[in-house]
Amino acid sequence: MDDDDSINKSELNAGIQAIPDKVPWFRSMRARLCLIMSVSGLLPIIAIHLLIVRLNLLPCNQAVFWYLILVPAIAIINWILAGFIVQPLKELLQSTTKLADMDLRKRLEIIAGEPIETLELRQSFNRLINRLEESLNIQCQFVADASHELRTPLTSIQGYTKLLLRRGGTIDTNLLGEALQTISDESGRLIRLVSDLLQLARADAGQPIIDQQELIDLREVVRSVEDTVTIIAPKQLEIHFINPSLPVLVFADGDKLKQVLLNLTNNAIKATQAGGKVTVALRTVDTEAVLKVIDTGIGIAPNDQQRIFDRFYRVERSRTRTRTRHYGGGTGLGLAIAMTIIKAHGGTIELESQLNKGSTFTVRLPLAMQDWPYSIDISPQRSLLKATDKSMSPDDP
Repeated sequence: MDDDDSINKSELNAGIQAIPDKVPWFRSMRARLCLIMSVSGLLPIIAIHLLIVRLNLLPCNQAVFWYLILVPAIAIINWILAGFIVQPLKELLQSTTKLADMDLRKRLEIIAGEPIETLELRQSFNRLINRLEESLNIQCQFVADASHELRTPLTSIQGYTKLLLRRGGTIDTNLLGEALQTISDESGRLIRLVSDLLQLARADAGQPIIDQQELIDLREVVRSVEDTVTIIAPKQLEIHFINPSLPVLVFADGDKLKQVLLNLTNNAIKATQAGGKVTVALRTVDTEAVLKVIDTGIGIAPNDQQRIFDRFYRVERSRTRTRTRHYGGGTGLGLAIAMTIIKAHGGTIELESQLNKGSTFTVRLPLAMQDWPYSIDISPQRSLLKATDKSMSPDDP
C-alpha cells in the first residue's frame, strides 16, 4: 500500500510540474474564444462578398481593401468581448488558487449576478471543501482515538512490568498472578486492536476484506457461535439460539460472518444484566437470510443509535466498557468492522433499540439460490446456560 501511495504522489507531482508557469497568450481561453467568434463572423461576410464579386457588383481589389480593415476590426472587437465573457472565470480562478492557503472552514464567496455556470462551479468547489473538511476531521479524530486506545493498554502493561521489576523475587504470589493476568489481557487487547485497524485500513484502501467466498449454510455459523458462547457466557444469563429446519445457503466468507455474529452476541451479553435474555434467531424472508441478535439489556439512546456504527464510538460506559474475566474492554471498532464485512457481502445491518428494554441487531444477507425450497419453520429453542468456567474470548466488539 505504501508503494501505491508513493506512485500516486509521484504521478500527482509530475502532473503539477507538467503545467508551465507561463502559458502563451494564444493558448488562453480568451484567444480561442476570440478566434471562434471572429471566424464565425467572417464566414458569412466572405460568402456574401464572393457572391458580389462573382456578379461583378464590386471590383476584387476593393474587396481586398475592405478585408484589410474589417478583419483587424472584428478581431479587436471580439477580443474585447471575449475578455468580458471570461472575466467570471478569471475571478473564479483567482478564488480557487487561494484554496491551497485557505482555512478549510472558509468557503468560496458566492457573487450576486454571476453567470449560472460559474455559480455552479463555486457551489461545487464549496461542496468539495465540505467533504475534504469532513474527511480531515474524521482522520484527525481517528488518529486521536487510536492513539488513546493504544496508550491505555500500553500504560497498564508498563505499570505492571515496572512493578514486577521493582519487587523482583519478593512479590506476593497473588499480586504476581494479577500482574501477569493483566499483562496478558492488555496484550491480547492490543493484538485485537491492531488487527481491527488493519481490517479497516484494507477496506479504506479498497482492498478486499473477504478472503474467500463459498457456498455455506448459515446454520453452521450459528452453531459454531453457539458452541463458543456456551463456554464463555455468564451463567446468570439465559441465551437462546434458534435455527430453521432447512439449510440457509449464502455465498459468503464463513469466518468473517462468524466474526460478525460473535461480535453482536458479545455486545448483547455485555449489555444484559443478570437474569436477562439474549436470543440469536436465523430465518429466511423472501430472497434474504435474516439473522437477529436480540437482548433485554439496557438499550441504546436514540442519539447514540445514529453513530453506533462509527469507528471508536461508544455509548455510555455502563454498556460498552464492562470488564470481566471473559469480556475485556472493547475498542469501539467491532460494529464498524461488522458493517464493513456485511456490506462487502451485499447485506445490511439494522438496529432497533429502546432504553431499559433492549436492542435488536438485524443482519440481512442475499440468499445464494432463490429457487431453493427454503423453510421458515423454527426448530425448538434450546436454552444454553453456562456450565463451565473456561476462559475464552470472542472477537472484540
